[in-house]
Amino acid sequence: AYPCKLPSCPDYGKSWQLRSNFLLHLQEQEAHQTSPTTPAARRAIEIDWRYTTDPYLSPRAAPGFRSREDPDEHIWDYSFKDGNGKVISGRGTKAQME
Repeated sequence: AYPCKLPSCPDYGKSWQLRSNFLLHLQEQEAHQTSPTTPAARRAIEIDWRYTTDPYLSPRAAPGFRSREDPDEHIWDYSFKDGNGKVISGRGTKAQME
């Protein structure tokens, strides 16, 4: 069962047997869409606040995150065997690996 755990929701405590019905409830109830108590709403508020505070702020990314914009600039750790069986390992871009 999937219970509604948001105290401000009119269906608080009610349970749904099917996940799809519960997800539909989350989409339809205004309490779930605008409440800062849900992780998605808190994230949306954080994003709005970050960009109204500093519009030139770069997007938040995990350490070592490789952006999709220019994959040729990504730095990779590589290790492979050459034709003679010698292991070659290092660190560099795709162009440097070739």
